[in-house]
Amino acid sequence: MGVTWVQPRQNSVEALCYGINHFDGVEFDLRLTTDGELVLHHDNTTKDDNYVELLSSNEMKPFADKFDDLLARKDFTNPWQEQGKTVCIELKSPHPSSGIGGGWRGGSKRVEYISSMVKMVDDAISQFELPEGTTVLYSFDKKFLPAVKAAGWQHPKARLMPTLREWGSGNLQRAIAAPSFIAHSLPRLMRKHQKWGAPMIPCTLDYLHGMNRHLTLGTSVSLTGKGLEKLTKARKGFPAFVWPVRVPHEKLILDAGLTALTDDSSPKITHLPGGSPRITRPASEPLFDGQHIPWHEMTNDSRKELLSAQRKRWQWGRSVDELLDSTNENQIPWEVPRIIGHRGAGKTNFK
Repeated sequence: MGVTWVQPRQNSVEALCYGINHFDGVEFDLRLTTDGELVLHHDNTTKDDNYVELLSSNEMKPFADKFDDLLARKDFTNPWQEQGKTVCIELKSPHPSSGIGGGWRGGSKRVEYISSMVKMVDDAISQFELPEGTTVLYSFDKKFLPAVKAAGWQHPKARLMPTLREWGSGNLQRAIAAPSFIAHSLPRLMRKHQKWGAPMIPCTLDYLHGMNRHLTLGTSVSLTGKGLEKLTKARKGFPAFVWPVRVPHEKLILDAGLTALTDDSSPKITHLPGGSPRITRPASEPLFDGQHIPWHEMTNDSRKELLSAQRKRWQWGRSVDELLDSTNENQIPWEVPRIIGHRGAGKTNFK
């Protein structure tokens, strides 16, 4: 009998160590406790309905692991440093009713609060030799970009849009975000991110699949047919990290040259619905000459050949030489499609 796999709690150290090895990288969420510790937690409250930002790291122990504990794990930091894995870090803002970070007023206090988190992340990861292009910091908060600038963050950053508030039910949050969604077609959103200097654009699957994609003003795009042709032409290789991507849509996303954030992490999922084998590390262990070879073990000539083929297929704007300039055994160009473990090993219903 095989070993039974039990999905670890979202954002836990175990989930993130599993995810970074099972996929091309991971995405996780950080919040700040009263005693100045960064903890791995998505929701603004615990299951006891206490605001995270009003609790100490000791009080958060039953609900969240510390960021420092994650960075102490070699099975997390080694792939990050040495195998071209991608780490997406989302900074979470406090619920306004907590009174933290300016409360409902926000303003300069919110900028200061987020900036302090950015500096803490920067200090924490400075001990590692991280290749440029393996880390991106982002947030839904409108004050995020000014905060990043104030903190002097030198790594890649991006904004999550449309903005989802830290308050209200999921349906209310989506309703409030709807006007922003409608006002920004995916090509327009990409241009905004390029203007901000982001290396990629995080975006919801709604921009690419289903009827909602037709609601946006401007050019609507899709994962197939003419819509895909328009998308490929518009982005010129500018990467899109798409969520949530379930297994049935995984191949469509990768075939479009995009990156998928997945909640489907079980090792038992070995094949896609159509019967083809599931490839969980298309970037860090790509198919080359009929076999899957870890990126960091490929020769320079092999990487050049692979990137040349991908550039031609997806009409990337950067030349092969430019791609190679941002490439080594530990660094994969942002353009290369990936699968990223959402909250490590996928979203769970328990906090």
